[in-house]
Amino acid sequence: MRYLPALLAALLWFGAQYAWAQAPAAAPKPQGPTTIDAQSIEGVADLEVSARGRVEFQREDLTVYSEFLRFNQEFGRLEADGGVRFLRGADRFFGSRLRYNTHDSTGVFEDSNYLLRGETTTMRGTAERLEFLGQDRIRLVRGMFTTCEPGKEDWRFEAGELEIDKEKQVATVRDGRFKFFDTTLLPLPYGSFSLDRQRKSGILTPHYSQTTQRGFELEVPYYWNLAPERDLTLTPSVMTKRGEQLKTNFRYLDRTYAGDLRYELMPRDRVLGIARSAFVLSHQQQITPQLAGRLHLNKVSDSRYFVDLASQVSEVSTGILQRMGALSYGGAVAGIGYGVSALVQRWQTLQDPLAPIATPYARLPQFNFGTSKNDIAGRLDMTLPGEFVRFSHPTLIQGARLSFNPTLAAPFLAPGYFVVPKIGMRYADYRLTHTASGEPEKHSISLPWMTVDSGLIFDRGVNWFGHSLTQTLESRLFYVYAPFRNQSQIPLFDTGLTDFNSAQIFTENRFAGGDRFGDANQTTVAVSFRILTPSGEEMLRATVGQRYYLSDERVGISSAAVLRTRSQSDLLASFGGRLARNFSFDSAIQYNPQLARAERSSVAARYAPEIAKVVSASYRFNRDTQLKLFDLSSQWPVAPGWYAVGRWNYSVNDSRMLEGIAGLEYNAGCWVFRGAFQRLQAAVQTTSTGIFFQMEFNGFGGLGSDSVVNMLKRGVPGYAVTNPSQGELVPTSLRPRLPFEQVF
Repeated sequence: MRYLPALLAALLWFGAQYAWAQAPAAAPKPQGPTTIDAQSIEGVADLEVSARGRVEFQREDLTVYSEFLRFNQEFGRLEADGGVRFLRGADRFFGSRLRYNTHDSTGVFEDSNYLLRGETTTMRGTAERLEFLGQDRIRLVRGMFTTCEPGKEDWRFEAGELEIDKEKQVATVRDGRFKFFDTTLLPLPYGSFSLDRQRKSGILTPHYSQTTQRGFELEVPYYWNLAPERDLTLTPSVMTKRGEQLKTNFRYLDRTYAGDLRYELMPRDRVLGIARSAFVLSHQQQITPQLAGRLHLNKVSDSRYFVDLASQVSEVSTGILQRMGALSYGGAVAGIGYGVSALVQRWQTLQDPLAPIATPYARLPQFNFGTSKNDIAGRLDMTLPGEFVRFSHPTLIQGARLSFNPTLAAPFLAPGYFVVPKIGMRYADYRLTHTASGEPEKHSISLPWMTVDSGLIFDRGVNWFGHSLTQTLESRLFYVYAPFRNQSQIPLFDTGLTDFNSAQIFTENRFAGGDRFGDANQTTVAVSFRILTPSGEEMLRATVGQRYYLSDERVGISSAAVLRTRSQSDLLASFGGRLARNFSFDSAIQYNPQLARAERSSVAARYAPEIAKVVSASYRFNRDTQLKLFDLSSQWPVAPGWYAVGRWNYSVNDSRMLEGIAGLEYNAGCWVFRGAFQRLQAAVQTTSTGIFFQMEFNGFGGLGSDSVVNMLKRGVPGYAVTNPSQGELVPTSLRPRLPFEQVF
């Protein structure tokens, strides 16, 4: 009996095999109607016909033009000779002789030229023998392909045998070689590569650069497509000044989570004589519909890691790295929304000895909780946020803070006006450690406050130069009152004075963070003027605002802080808009009426008539920080196919260029060259200079790295590649001409 289960399983298996063997073969897929036009046709329509003279054969997505054609209806065999043109879906083939089976989409084309359309590129080429292996697969024997137009084959890929799978967007090659201007750049005896920029495991575009910090640098990435939702990129790098480095980047994606893991390792830096490394993990997860989590970890081996080994100013100027984990839970009960979150946060501070920065407090942990309810009794909006956070620091005073800030508002809204009175209470309780001798370890503060936000909105139709527009006049009056509470003995864990700007003057607290709440008895008045297009776009905008103090301020960041004693603030004004479709500008000023001078100002303009044509200019001035900064950038065609790219970011006070970029881009239609020179201020008294280049062969690959494009996009606002993956984004004047697409 113990063998009975095995015997039953064997019988079931043999029975299934017998049933499968006896099952009738699947019937051929029903074919649509067939149409044949020619000067002469003979044969039996339902069996086999022959046609001669200007033959045109059509069946579903197949079309054949030839001088002679024979078609067997029963077996689906099609033979065509004499100037044969074969159209299958979006693909085009032509040659001397075609043999094709319409039942299984297989066949042979002798001495064929072809044109294959992809999502982003169109491939054409020739083959001594072209074999159809199915609906989406073809094999070229002693053939070639390129994306260049006829008569301008700057590059081509030749192969003894090349199999193209359009469904998987993969090409498999034997005895292959890549030629650029008849020079073999890459022999490929055997291998495969992706078509149309699809994901596929293999070696990616090598990256070459020359910088003062790293010397000549060569990177050869290997991309490993682990799964549709997983991939890993390994990038060995060699730097003539620094040594060898390995960069890894693992990405993953699922229905409820996604993340990115990066790790870089340099076993030994030849300049410093030490091992150097960097680690980054970013993870987000929706654990349940109400519960979400985030994890963000950063670590580098030393403070000069980005200065020496990064090429972008956003990385080079990094001074603080975050390590954070958070959970958040939210929902609603009986129309009352609520939310709870937990956070653990630390920092790694990268110090520059010539420009030291303070290390922020760690939050170990932080809990936030709150609830809100709108339209209470049809009028009131209520919020009740709370927070508990424990601040930790290796050298400064530490402690925990528990705070609440409930608010109650009663908005009155109408098409032409709004009035929003609001009251609130600020409560905070502190428990401190590591305090100085004689200082208290407990503090608490309760501070009520109130605001009234109101405004009037007027609009009317106007006609400018024959265009129907809308003109608006908007006034806003904002009043805030908060009594004085002495907060000088409360430490500053996470608080600073907010920037004085057009958004801050309409807030109840002039401090950012939870350790200070400013006393206030003040009114803010602002007037705005706008011209709107019928679609609602701002054509012109002007705003003027000023704050009026009804009493002096007494709460400062510290006991030594200089407090305001004037009866009015600086005047804030801005003016900007889009006067033409291609031109936009913006300007702002902070003007001190008492001293009759500008404290801060900025002006910026951009002209962008079409993609790959942009000029931007800006100037910023700040008297407090002694900042005078010019920034000019542009991308512009200078000759047919040639584009100049540049940026000049100059500090007047320091008499030095913070970042400069000069580059050229050449679009030949089927390939693109980009070269760029970059000079940036990596740290105080440290300048980094680099030369980068990239070549892209549309539909095949390239030399160089996407870091060139990333640098230009970051450094030149409005920069656009001239060969984007979506061709329709390219203006007609820039789109490569492909006359061979009209052959058929």
